[in-house]
Amino acid sequence: MRSKLYIRTDGSSSIGLGHLVRCIALAKMLVEDFDIHFACKQIPDSIVNEIRDAGFAFIFLENDNELLSVLSPKDIVVVDSYELESDYQKAIKEIGCQLVCIDDLHEKPTYADLILNHTPCVSPDEYEAQPYTQYALGPSYALIRPPFLALAGTNQRQFGNGSVLICFGGSDSRNLTKTALQVVLTFSQFKKICIVTGAAYSHQESLTEIVEEQDIVVHYNNISAEDMAQRMSEADLCIVPASGILTEALTSGAKIISGMYVGNQRFVFENYKKANAFISAENFSEENLLTAVKNYFSQEHVSDAPLVDGKSGERIKKLFRQLADEQNFDLRELTSDDAELTFQWASDERVRRYSLNKTTIQFAGHVAWLSRKLTDPNCIFYIAVFYGKPVGSIRFDLNGEDAVISYLLDPDYHGRGLGTLMLKKGILSICKAAGHITTRLSGIVMPDNISSCKTFERFGFKKELEGENYQYTMNINDENRNI
Repeated sequence: MRSKLYIRTDGSSSIGLGHLVRCIALAKMLVEDFDIHFACKQIPDSIVNEIRDAGFAFIFLENDNELLSVLSPKDIVVVDSYELESDYQKAIKEIGCQLVCIDDLHEKPTYADLILNHTPCVSPDEYEAQPYTQYALGPSYALIRPPFLALAGTNQRQFGNGSVLICFGGSDSRNLTKTALQVVLTFSQFKKICIVTGAAYSHQESLTEIVEEQDIVVHYNNISAEDMAQRMSEADLCIVPASGILTEALTSGAKIISGMYVGNQRFVFENYKKANAFISAENFSEENLLTAVKNYFSQEHVSDAPLVDGKSGERIKKLFRQLADEQNFDLRELTSDDAELTFQWASDERVRRYSLNKTTIQFAGHVAWLSRKLTDPNCIFYIAVFYGKPVGSIRFDLNGEDAVISYLLDPDYHGRGLGTLMLKKGILSICKAAGHITTRLSGIVMPDNISSCKTFERFGFKKELEGENYQYTMNINDENRNI
């Protein structure tokens, strides 16, 4: 039976449609594995139809708490909203759901199991999150629709035809489309100007006269993702805001002029600018747009290195499958009966390769060591169980306020993301078992143990060089240890 996935988001002409667009993109990435339900308070009818036509269920909410009444502990919930507060996230977690937050502002404390933010140059340090929170940050996790994923994978570029595309998203309440169009028309180098407006655009009449008088201007309204990707792939230059449409434009290979005009675009704008992804038009004033277009023609271009590779759907599916697997993954306390099993794991060549202690293990010595660990009050030792079968072990050796992590996974289960689940369950367990004593978690990893390095980094552990190895550390506090 497929897990239920609820997506809580909103969109309108006043708040924009970006949240809805990227959530629909997410849903299309996950449709093969989950039973998807959208839950919205604000949404244009045309987007509701799009959601239903794609085969997703839709719930219209009268109030924010209405969704909470239908959730069960087995559900996964995605929240993409600037309006919903941290207490709403906490209420979802108290039901027992897995919680995913799409959060590019990082302004509020979060209780998410997973944070998605495809903005570049973002660090876990910028979030006030929980010890168990995983991070999927940067363009490698771009939430873009299937045609743009495909476009990113083609690596085809078409330049030199004097074409420009202008699009300010689904609503464009300030009618920056017209402002940009008027600026672009002052440059004779452009031979074709394509303007694209969305379903909530309310300034159609302001463009009519210009379109009718200018043969080089073509206006498209509320076009499909496939058509939009095609238009972008044909453009030399795209003029777009620092929102979801910027990430989609990056798949085209076109040069980009971008800027920001509302506060919630600031982080996206600044971080993509830091990544040298576009020519800046700052606040999209006429003056700044003119300067940006002049910079474009002066060949002061940004790097050609692609930020979006078209594989984000695969990465995101893997993360959501891990969340679904978690309900069948647990930890139990180690017993003396586990001696033979843990010896088999620890002595396996695939495990020994990344062990800090290269000494050959003998069974008698292993039993004696295990016996000491079982009676050591400063050792907390678990066996990981997946669908009732032991798959690995995780140990915490307490030293004052520190808890040192050691874990291994049955080599037969490598590559399935179970190391991530084991570390998460271990973090949750140690936060409860060690009371208020432990304030720091740490682990030592060999640099060529790339899988373990990525696992620690996914939870926001800090990395430092410790001799020839890496030491990963995380501080925990009383506020989040019992969540």
